[in-house]
Amino acid sequence: MTAMLCPVWRDTVPAGLGPCVVTLGVFDGVHRGHARLIGEAVGIGRARGLPTVLVTFDPHPARVVGPPRCTDALSSVERRAELAGELGVDAVCVLSFTRELAGMSPLDFVARILAGRLRAAAVVVGGNFTFGHRGEGTPETLRRLGRDYGFTTHPVDLLPLVSSTHVRSCLRAGDVAGAARALGRPHRVEGVLADGRLRVEPGTALPAPGVYRGRLTCGEEVVVEVDAEGVAVRTSRSGPVGVDFLGG
Repeated sequence: MTAMLCPVWRDTVPAGLGPCVVTLGVFDGVHRGHARLIGEAVGIGRARGLPTVLVTFDPHPARVVGPPRCTDALSSVERRAELAGELGVDAVCVLSFTRELAGMSPLDFVARILAGRLRAAAVVVGGNFTFGHRGEGTPETLRRLGRDYGFTTHPVDLLPLVSSTHVRSCLRAGDVAGAARALGRPHRVEGVLADGRLRVEPGTALPAPGVYRGRLTCGEEVVVEVDAEGVAVRTSRSGPVGVDFLGG
């Protein structure tokens, strides 16, 4: 459905992977804050002559642990890889987020995954990043463990009013322009068109019910209606497609 600009590894990495720069997070939507994080990682990688690997999680960690909250997906893993590739990432590693992974201590996560599996030479995270059992690990934990495991740690400050949670809030309010400002581009919903209806994956983040201006990935401008049954698109086209929400 989207052109893959970098390889996607699921729960594994190629044999012989050398040292790399790792940027770590969910990256749902790959918004402007994520782009800032990725830019820092890519810059370090190029300065050191190392590839940059984006590590993300599937499903969203909040679907496995913690209090219930909205985790409607702003982007598929494949879309994340496409956007990350456009920003200079060399590969995406998808870790299955299970209770076992959630229960790892910060030390085990660093030893087994960052140092052992990925051979990280540098790790770039958001300033509020947490990891390991009950979120006990912080950027400072990474910096301390990195001294023992041979990587540097680079926390990146967050951007105000730019988060996946904020984008979802904008969409629930029907504010697709606000969502686009945080994302840095229009919100895209991917699915399969048939008889004017767009079939999407369960748990996909949709704007509030209403009529919107949209654009298909082929470039055709369309009218899009979100209703109780899903998404209707006024077009004769069919098959896999992405719909960008341009305005109300």
